[in-house]
Amino acid sequence: MAGEESHLLTIRLRPSPILLASILAAHVAAGGVLLCMDLPFAPAALFEAMVVLSAVLAARAHARKRGVALILAADGALRIDHEGDGDDSAWGRVLPGAVVFPAVSWFALGWTTADGRKRRLYLMLIAAEVEEPDGGNSQWRRLRTWLRHRALRPLTAADDA
Repeated sequence: MAGEESHLLTIRLRPSPILLASILAAHVAAGGVLLCMDLPFAPAALFEAMVVLSAVLAARAHARKRGVALILAADGALRIDHEGDGDDSAWGRVLPGAVVFPAVSWFALGWTTADGRKRRLYLMLIAAEVEEPDGGNSQWRRLRTWLRHRALRPLTAADDA
């Protein structure tokens, strides 16, 4: 992939407190519904523990967006740069099935590591998670445009070379 030669834009991410609050609210609601059900103690305790574990994992995944930069290339390649992670330089692609709406985008990234392992990362982003240096929403618009017109276009033989 020619990602490095055709660098286009760097988008920095940050966790959104609003999204975190909604994630935790959904887990609290699920836990509350379980408490209202007439279940024996053991299954109810197991399900509640699963809801708590799910909430913790979701909050950790959300917090990991801090210090992440998406480096977008004109040829549709993308690199994820973690703050302080100098050796994560594999360029990947957005996998088919991405959904891009004005308020939210869902997409999966795929790449091969230096040791030959295939990796995938699933992302859901909202506008509040994209750092905007000018205070507007230009970076969010540019990310959505890149997803639609660069990343989601069909690969050609030249792209695979």
